[in-house]
Amino acid sequence: MPQYKFPQQRNFYMSDLTKANGAELAELNQILGTEVAGGASNTAIVRVPELKINAKSKNKVTKKSIPEGYFYLRGTDQVAYAETVTFRPLASHIQYFHWDGEGKERKLKNKSLAVKSVYKDEARDMLGSIACGMPNWEARKEMSKEEAKYWRDMQHRVTRGLVSYEGETEDGEKVVVENQPCIMFHKNSTYSGFYNEVIKKLPNGSQLYNYEIKLTSSYNENGSVIWYTYNYEPNLKKELPLSEDVKATMRVFADTLRAENKYIDQKYFEAIKEGSIDSKATEALKSLGDNLDDDFEAA
Repeated sequence: MPQYKFPQQRNFYMSDLTKANGAELAELNQILGTEVAGGASNTAIVRVPELKINAKSKNKVTKKSIPEGYFYLRGTDQVAYAETVTFRPLASHIQYFHWDGEGKERKLKNKSLAVKSVYKDEARDMLGSIACGMPNWEARKEMSKEEAKYWRDMQHRVTRGLVSYEGETEDGEKVVVENQPCIMFHKNSTYSGFYNEVIKKLPNGSQLYNYEIKLTSSYNENGSVIWYTYNYEPNLKKELPLSEDVKATMRVFADTLRAENKYIDQKYFEAIKEGSIDSKATEALKSLGDNLDDDFEAA
């Protein structure tokens, strides 16, 4: 059966790597947002496949049946479905995305920096605002359900890591996926799950990448609306080794985050500068208008 494998893991443990290159590891932890609060430091544009839960009974293109509630990787040459997967998180951030339109017409209008905390970090965005202009919690509580959802849809938890599973294609072909770098986007009903079921349960001072998580899905329905949510079962009894291959993946993710945040910040400050120029131009025109009014009055 086909196998998608990340480089073979070698038996290096975190303590060994920390002694060998603690400064680099600390920098990676800082960028990737992996540390659980309570540690000594008190800190908590490579495209990879997206790990998703399938909510459809048929493939729209082939018309073949596919299993609902099963995990799959979107963006791979061969799609395989699995009821459960093992996920090792390597980075987790909050990020805001503002999409416009639906379906094929859907376009990204704005996005923010990937930040570790919405309370401690400023989620500057490409249009010169913060968090794509999302109002604070108190303001959103006063909104209608539809208006509040409009803003809530922009807030995502973005988690990157390695996924492994034994799956099956829609044609019944067995596929093994091993340590495949991937990304997950969670919003609305799935937004807080990773924080509540994983981050809050990890020992203080530990790192996200210390443990593997078993992922399963739960079926939900509200009238005619059907959706699936993620269940997380971290294995806290077994601390994983941090091999050179895993560390190499962390470097790639860190480089991606640096590049993306640098680009967004560049757009942010360009927008701020343009806004400042526009404000000065408006003030100049207003001043000119006042002078003209004075001239007419004098005449």
